[in-house]
Amino acid sequence: MPAKKDIPNILIDAALKLAAEKSWHDVTMIDIARSAGLSLADCHAHCNGKGDILRRFIRKIDHEVLADLDADDFNEPGHDRLIAVIMARFDALADYRPALRSIIAARGDLGPADSIRAIKSHFGSMRWMLDASGFRTSGLHGSLRVTGLTAIYARTFRQWLDDDSTDFGPTMAYLDRELSRAADWDGQVEKGLGKAAKLCRKLSENCRRFSSKKSSGTTDTTAPDLRQ
Repeated sequence: MPAKKDIPNILIDAALKLAAEKSWHDVTMIDIARSAGLSLADCHAHCNGKGDILRRFIRKIDHEVLADLDADDFNEPGHDRLIAVIMARFDALADYRPALRSIIAARGDLGPADSIRAIKSHFGSMRWMLDASGFRTSGLHGSLRVTGLTAIYARTFRQWLDDDSTDFGPTMAYLDRELSRAADWDGQVEKGLGKAAKLCRKLSENCRRFSSKKSSGTTDTTAPDLRQ
């Protein structure tokens, strides 16, 4: 019996091995248990099904990418760091490409609940990739960045799956173009949110002044000037 801490990785390896051999849709938990040399009870104790195994795989890849970061990389421009981080992710996934093609073809074989969890996992991964590249991911702007990178990654991932080059050069070039376009959009969003925040502050200040005048008993009932 493997050590309990090793069982999740054993299940991941068994599931992806089977996915590389046949359609992910046809892979059952019995198949995974047999391939892993475990009982169904052991599987049940460490995962909630195929969807859970895929989410654990995503977290495993996240950890591998983050653990391999070099502190010197943090001195590079954010755009370059983000490209390096995403390409490192593809390098970590390279050995699993046959399995990933099978999983993508079956759309993960996920039900509604697992699909929502999978989306949440991917958003979480992209947040970590942005954090690792030095981008702020908090607040509305950060959430928009995470959403944008998730969409870019999904498109680049499909490009990477069909990239037969030895160095994934076409994938890197595609990613560079997509991120460059996104950078222009990100800058416009930052300016727009900055203007909106400034307007909200002025509106709040004017409303406080107007409220203060009313409470002090002044007869000036002029509405707050929102044009300032």
